[in-house]
Amino acid sequence: MIKNLQDFLAGLLFLALGIGFGWAATRHALGSAADMGPGYVPLLLGLLLGLLGVLILFKALTFEAVGGGRVRHWGLGPLLRVLGGLFWFALCSGPAQWPWVGGWFTRWPTLGLAVGLVGLVLAVVSGDKGGSRQRVWLWAIALVAVVCILWIGPLGLDVPLWPTRSMR
Repeated sequence: MIKNLQDFLAGLLFLALGIGFGWAATRHALGSAADMGPGYVPLLLGLLLGLLGVLILFKALTFEAVGGGRVRHWGLGPLLRVLGGLFWFALCSGPAQWPWVGGWFTRWPTLGLAVGLVGLVLAVVSGDKGGSRQRVWLWAIALVAVVCILWIGPLGLDVPLWPTRSMR
């Protein structure tokens, strides 16, 4: 019997994420502890997330919570804003970064990391009704500046920073 619904749902989420990370890691070479492949760290993260999910599930099924641990508010609006912003960020990285979608987005322009981060921040901040909007924008501008500096400098990553071709 479920004694804490919030913890039960959180445990299921962590377990599902752990299984997903573990499954995605098996598509890459694992290597060994001395010579790690690209799938080694995601596999370890998947195992840790799965273990955390099992522990939270055990707690949800064993210990009683005050009020039964009911979920009072799902927060669907903020969840959809964050997921939409992350989807926009993925689209801005260009079709070369996600080959698993096939030829669906081959004509989509690579808008770059800067445009993706601005869209992500706009999506997340758009629902903020408090007076902290200006502070969030300052942190967002600082985040974009730091990421751009790191991108140009020591990281040298493969995703373009600025738009690379026009939309046609």
